[in-house]
Amino acid sequence: MTTPNIVVIQADQMAAQALGAYGDAAALTPNMDALAADGAVFDRAYCNTPLCSPSRASMMTGRMPSEIDCLDNGDDFAASVPTFAHRLRKLGYHTALIGRMHFIGPDQHHGFEERLTTDVYPADLDMVPDWNRPLEQKLQWYHEADPVFTAGAATANVQQDFDDEVIFRTLRHLNDRKRANQAAGCDQPFLMVTSFIHPHDPYEPPKANWDRFAEVDIPDPAHPEVPDPAVDPHSHRLRTMCGFDEREPGIEDVRRARRAYYAAVNYIDDHVGAIRRKLEELDLADNTVIVVTSDHGDMLGEKGLWFKMSPYEQSSRVPLIINGPAEVIAPGRYATPVSLVDLAPTLLEIAQGSASSGPSGGTGDAGGGAASAIDEGLTGTSILESAGREAAGELGNEYRDVVIEYFAEGTYRPQVTLVRGDLKLTVCPGDPELLFDLAADPDELVNRAADPAYAQAHESMRAELESRYDLEHLEQHVLASQRSRQLVADALKVGRVRHWDFDPEPSHGYVRGDFWSAFRFGKIPAAD
Repeated sequence: MTTPNIVVIQADQMAAQALGAYGDAAALTPNMDALAADGAVFDRAYCNTPLCSPSRASMMTGRMPSEIDCLDNGDDFAASVPTFAHRLRKLGYHTALIGRMHFIGPDQHHGFEERLTTDVYPADLDMVPDWNRPLEQKLQWYHEADPVFTAGAATANVQQDFDDEVIFRTLRHLNDRKRANQAAGCDQPFLMVTSFIHPHDPYEPPKANWDRFAEVDIPDPAHPEVPDPAVDPHSHRLRTMCGFDEREPGIEDVRRARRAYYAAVNYIDDHVGAIRRKLEELDLADNTVIVVTSDHGDMLGEKGLWFKMSPYEQSSRVPLIINGPAEVIAPGRYATPVSLVDLAPTLLEIAQGSASSGPSGGTGDAGGGAASAIDEGLTGTSILESAGREAAGELGNEYRDVVIEYFAEGTYRPQVTLVRGDLKLTVCPGDPELLFDLAADPDELVNRAADPAYAQAHESMRAELESRYDLEHLEQHVLASQRSRQLVADALKVGRVRHWDFDPEPSHGYVRGDFWSAFRFGKIPAAD
């Protein structure tokens, strides 16, 4: 096969459990389900931190948030850290970002040759947490309870405007890649990352998607009761930060918000279908790998929680579906735990797998020392190998550990979580340790940390976390980072203000200069 194109479709706050492909009978996600049906589905994929900006930076770099010092939504992402866009671009791929990526800082490309839209949120240091501030003293940008009470269909809003532009630019860009290769007489492979803001709160989907759920029986939260604060103080901190300690949504509020969320996921599914149809229309589908994922999930009322920021499954687990030529990845369902840091090495293996001296039409060098340089520095591991070995029956779900970090608002100290097979351990200094057996207790209701039957596994997992993290030192580092960034943020608001938000270049369409050449370049002949 020729070097494949790669299309990564990312939604924001789209929980795995809200897709039909992951077993939700109420979901209306036919397009993502179709990708899953003849693709690879990773049933236990996790984000590496349940918060937008650091999760995306971690995914892009294939390294943990603590390794790249991207700790929260107010932390700048260093331009010198290689991303999978840099790596594939060096291999000769054309790289483009369309939509949301929540890059904080002056670099708003991070290796992408083109960026076709601005972001939906500011790129400045506006959301720096303060662990010395009581949660009751709310910062303006904290998540709040209101979206649960005001959920429902909207004719138009900022998020719909944004995602409508993202899908328009996406479909146009696919046309442009076909035009460019047609004009060049060779097929340069492309990486296109299309990233939507839905189903992120506020839960306000288009009415057409809302109406599709008029007769759908969406289940209520299975366990809406709030955990005992003596066992799980983190959940209570999150509730206090968001205001759910003062305003408890009633069952009709919960049902309306969940319906709106499911409708927003359905809206994303519509866009996934449009992208796949465009690839087929342009005769690109057979040589394109499609990845569908999210940056984190949404609690949706489970345990009295909404949004993300929690290590519980609904918040930290994400969909991960890879559909493409069978030479790239064998279709099937995979139970081995994986995480978003594995995406960068996976995409790199896909890009390198069919070329030994640079991809068709590209200018990169994938051979010799260049390949090792492109590969180095990645914490994650390509999931192609683990999927192949799992399919062959060579490994179980304890193949390797997955780690989740959290250093942002709603906690006062670093929180780290280790997933090993069916077990999941969360450690945060000052909080009780939480150990769940996800096989026996998938809803994470029974803390096994004091259970003698789990003592050996508990000790082994704690030792692993202690070998990876000096939590006392990490706490001091986070506090110092918060103070430093707050000083910079305050200073940059004085005098002349220059924002870091990306401002797309104006379009150069439609006909400029050579009239007839422009028309010839612009035409993509229709298939007979």
